[in-house]
Amino acid sequence: PPYLTVVTDMVSTHHWWYEGKADVLIVPTEEARQRGIRSGVDPKKMRVVGLPIADKFCHPLPKAEAREKLGLPQDLPLVLMVGGGEGMGPLEENIMAIAEAKIPVGMVVITGKNEALKSHLESLTFPYPVFVQGFVKNMPEFMQACDVLITKAGPGTISEAFIAGLPIILYSRMPGQEEGNVEYVVKHEAGVWADDPAKVVETLRTWVEQPAERQRYTDNAIAQARPDSSKIIARTAMGLLGLYPLDEITYYG
Repeated sequence: PPYLTVVTDMVSTHHWWYEGKADVLIVPTEEARQRGIRSGVDPKKMRVVGLPIADKFCHPLPKAEAREKLGLPQDLPLVLMVGGGEGMGPLEENIMAIAEAKIPVGMVVITGKNEALKSHLESLTFPYPVFVQGFVKNMPEFMQACDVLITKAGPGTISEAFIAGLPIILYSRMPGQEEGNVEYVVKHEAGVWADDPAKVVETLRTWVEQPAERQRYTDNAIAQARPDSSKIIARTAMGLLGLYPLDEITYYG
């Protein structure tokens, strides 16, 4: 039977992903394709598609409609703070730094399964609106409602943010595996690397006070979006089985 590999690391891809005997290797970025070439894979076998993304992220609501649905204010820039499903990383440190800086924003904090952090944040008083959520199943709506994402450098969250048109402030990364994700976001000017709360505050203040600069990062994020990735992967698999015309599939590279 035909063999299809779907690489799910964004940039810092392990050499073992690149088995040259596969019929097709789907990679998320041009950088990952170049790593495959250096690993000895025939370039004709690789397709740049993006990471597979859940379909619910690919049907955006207008920002005002998403805010109304979630009960969020319409008159403030909204910052979405995400620490992954487990609520990891220095979430609280960055939240408090933004509060102390008195930047005029609203903040939505997704603490995931970290119930202790959720309870602690709900007990605090902030000088701006803060909406604390635990583990949520409607992350696309929160992304579509907000203007800026502050998060760790997970590839899935980054790819989802691109589709939502969110400029990204990355505050932490997993050594090795996620370092390339940071480089990718920074290289394409879809976000910045801010590894301490002071840098997070500085970037956020600039984006709030200079909307045109924030919009530039927003436009660059949208340019990296791959909303059709999952459909392209499925069609490629079907094509290898003779169930879909491969010559009708459009790839990103």
